[in-house]
Amino acid sequence: MKELWKRSFQLFRRHFVLWLPCSIAAILMLELDRLEKAEIHWLLRYFTAQHSVLGGEVPSSDLTQAQHRVMMVIYPLGTLKNFLEICFFVVALIATKNLVQMILDERRPGMISTLRGIVPQYREVLLFSLKYMAVMAAFGGIFIGLASSPLSPDHLQELSSSKLFVYGVGLVGEGCLAWLLVPSAIRLLQRPERRTILTQGRKIGATFAVTTSAGSLALQYLVGKAEATVLLDNQWESNAIAAVNSIIINSPQVLLFIALALLALQAWGEEGFLAAEPETNWGNRLLAWLRRAREWKGDSF
Repeated sequence: MKELWKRSFQLFRRHFVLWLPCSIAAILMLELDRLEKAEIHWLLRYFTAQHSVLGGEVPSSDLTQAQHRVMMVIYPLGTLKNFLEICFFVVALIATKNLVQMILDERRPGMISTLRGIVPQYREVLLFSLKYMAVMAAFGGIFIGLASSPLSPDHLQELSSSKLFVYGVGLVGEGCLAWLLVPSAIRLLQRPERRTILTQGRKIGATFAVTTSAGSLALQYLVGKAEATVLLDNQWESNAIAAVNSIIINSPQVLLFIALALLALQAWGEEGFLAAEPETNWGNRLLAWLRRAREWKGDSF
């Protein structure tokens, strides 16, 4: 466990390219949120407008009916949006694993080749996304049912409205989700001929998921506090700050993806975990480069 933390943080700190898949997924999720808000405003304006016989538009007096129609359209679109968000992060998980494998094999990591390697797994991406969404919906339904049930104690219903309680329950739910889904996630990252995972890997993956989720919640709280003190005049500045904050909040997920990739690539047994990445010796690299350059010119070094 300690070795995995050390190895994951080592890759997290040294290779910025490993940040790209999760960061891109976070920005795409942010854009989906903006698109959803724009859709709501457009649908509300469309359903509240009535066409007059003179060719113009007049506002509808039945605002409640218009809002009901908007909700009937937004609910299925919101479900599709949630599914796309999960797909984005599943693709980011596989992309991170491919990049980690390139780094361990001492190959130059590239996003184009990484994304090309994901295309044959599109069915597995969709199936895992559906499984994740179904499990998450089941846990969310249980929580909502317990919190809103008239049989629940009054103090429990009061606590359910507090952020601290929601964060705590969220971490518990994240632990349950991780325990159920980590094996499937690791098998998704492994080659077909060696898709196995031991109980130890399941425990480590679940622990990583809960810890990184706690880190994301802490960063979300701190970023929210910082945003409250900043006033921006331009829309593009607000969009840029939102993108940067989204990357910061999701940075612990990068560490989780790296850890899951290492768990999928590791070889459990007598040899233990994957060997740590050696420290970069830039002096030796420079000498090797000069040696190759002189050999290319036909000189002896």
